[in-house]
Amino acid sequence: MLGADPLQHFLAWGRLLERSPGPDFDTRFYLSRYADVGSENPLRHYQALPESDNRPVTPAQLQAEMRALVRQMDAQWQPTPPASPRGAPPVVSYCIPLMGRLDDIRGTLAENLAAHVELADQVEFLVLLFGDNTESKAWISENFGTALESGLLRVVCDDSLDSWHFGKAKNAFRPHMLGRIYSSLDGDNFVTQAETLRLLAVDAEFDGHFLLHHFSGQWGDGTSGRISMPTAVYRSVGYDSSLLPRQFDEIDLILRALKRFSSMPFLCIDADQNIFGKSFFARKFRDEERLPNRTIAIGDYPRRPPLNPRGEGYAQQTPYLNHMGNLNARLSGFAASSDSIRRNSYLNDLTADKHRLLDTMPREILLSTFFHAPRERDMNCRIQAGRVCAFLVVKNERHFLAPLLAHYRRCGVSDFFIVDDGSDQPVEDWITDEDVHVFHPKVGSFRTLKTAWVEALMTYFLPSGAWALTIDADEFIHLPSDTNSFTTLAASLEREGHDFMPGLLIDLLPAPDTPLEALQHADCDFIQLFTHCGNADYSPPESYRSHASVAWAFGPYAHLPWQVDVRNHAFGTFDSLRKIPFLRWQTQRHLNQGFHTLHHTDGRPQPGHDIWERSILPVYHYKLVRLFSEEARAQMLREAGNYHSRTKENLVRIFGGEAAGVMARLRDLPTMPAVQIHDRLKAARDLETILSPALPGTAGGVRLHG
Repeated sequence: MLGADPLQHFLAWGRLLERSPGPDFDTRFYLSRYADVGSENPLRHYQALPESDNRPVTPAQLQAEMRALVRQMDAQWQPTPPASPRGAPPVVSYCIPLMGRLDDIRGTLAENLAAHVELADQVEFLVLLFGDNTESKAWISENFGTALESGLLRVVCDDSLDSWHFGKAKNAFRPHMLGRIYSSLDGDNFVTQAETLRLLAVDAEFDGHFLLHHFSGQWGDGTSGRISMPTAVYRSVGYDSSLLPRQFDEIDLILRALKRFSSMPFLCIDADQNIFGKSFFARKFRDEERLPNRTIAIGDYPRRPPLNPRGEGYAQQTPYLNHMGNLNARLSGFAASSDSIRRNSYLNDLTADKHRLLDTMPREILLSTFFHAPRERDMNCRIQAGRVCAFLVVKNERHFLAPLLAHYRRCGVSDFFIVDDGSDQPVEDWITDEDVHVFHPKVGSFRTLKTAWVEALMTYFLPSGAWALTIDADEFIHLPSDTNSFTTLAASLEREGHDFMPGLLIDLLPAPDTPLEALQHADCDFIQLFTHCGNADYSPPESYRSHASVAWAFGPYAHLPWQVDVRNHAFGTFDSLRKIPFLRWQTQRHLNQGFHTLHHTDGRPQPGHDIWERSILPVYHYKLVRLFSEEARAQMLREAGNYHSRTKENLVRIFGGEAAGVMARLRDLPTMPAVQIHDRLKAARDLETILSPALPGTAGGVRLHG
């Protein structure tokens, strides 16, 4: 079968099949590129693939696709190639990122260049200098003039990094390199002539379409971070700059490149001692995603160890690096997996790694790990003991922020730490108040690392035992009537032996007589217009009580959310109305994505249903303000993907409907002035005082008195 003539193969098999690549189907090529064929007939195997699998089936098809990719990537990244003294571009670009560690290349660069003088027409060494590069640039210029003049060595200065990030540093070569093969090289790595000759031979053997991982099979010897692949593939896939700064960056690139280019073989040194043999995460991803790429061992070649080998197990010996690697692995799987169930599994699993990382990460690197360099006054902010601060993540929430700041200032909040997750107009451009501190995340996304962003700020800035608010921009918490500030409330809770206070999320609605015209600009006057809440003053049905989200959050106290759950009453959706918005920040305490509960890594359980036996904070929620503006509705739908699957489905259901019908459903609900709910939020320990005879037409239940 391996040597079958393509035409004969087509006549024998392909013409009998509904899906056929035509008479040019190349059996030899297909078998040499795809490991998932097994013992099947190649053409029958191709026929059984889903229509979405458009893998190349001939060398000509692969070459045409790669030529198109090269043109596309050249146009995107290098419309004007950098000036070079070369007559023709090199084959290989060895790419060396450097930020401050001049001693690394002091010991390697001269030998690497000397070893490649005879290959100068086929190789370039491209050094990217990040940060303060004055000393490094001067040293290179003074010592390597000939190599610079010939083009064997090139140096580019880049100011895009405020702190080290492997993926971002290695992505920065895309507009600068000249070779058609990208090869990563750390500053302390040596590369021998024999190694380069082997790479050139591999390039010829596989027609320029391969991914070579130079990993020896031993972690910490400087080889796991070395890969070579077509420049067009490197440019199109790139390192994931949203991962945390260290660990798993190379493996992530390998997995995503193999997934995208199924005909690209994975070349390794040893058939067993490669990433799929050594990394549980890599093997799991390959097997679950059914990557068809061939794995081919090319054998070892003469190599030199790096100047500063870390030794096997170095990451495990530094706990936060170990947890960072595990977290990056799951972030990688979440981003790259094609299956929604597996994506959710990665998302759930990464929570524990996120907690372990934050428990072990040194305080001094928290800000530089998670955020771009902030303003100096924000970096140097100092919070005095006894003060209460608020923490929130925003994106294009301008209409909420001014009223929110005013509300919480009246309630005694001293400082606001705002994570601006990519607002069109950065928050600090229009809010310059001294008590507002703005930070811009540089890793993760709202869905994956929102709580890590907030926890990093809380751990860095809050004094030991400080109380804090965790809120969204559309959440306005109201204090108990006998309390004038959150500082006073914190002191009261401490006396009672509590370290958090629960809240009930209450969706606000317009007053019943509000003209529809006034609601078109509700985002400007929502405090004045949205003054009512739901008033379902009867017992919830069993279907509501037993729903997973309600049962988890409220247990036997389902009457509390039922009375105000207007989204359920109008649209049949189930959203958790439980909040833990006010808490004392402690070591080994962690936040929930929606601030619905608390997690602990010291064995403490999550808060249970008994939290409703205590006083409850009413949390006025103005999310439905956005229903009454077409622009705001569209924005909510665009951002729905940032949330967990159930929340996303609920948002689409509510904000994706026909506007007039949606608003009519809400306006037909029984409501009451929101201030009346305060009296109804009795502690559940006094439940007998709020039990009442059944309403007419009901079979008995709970009635909450105002």
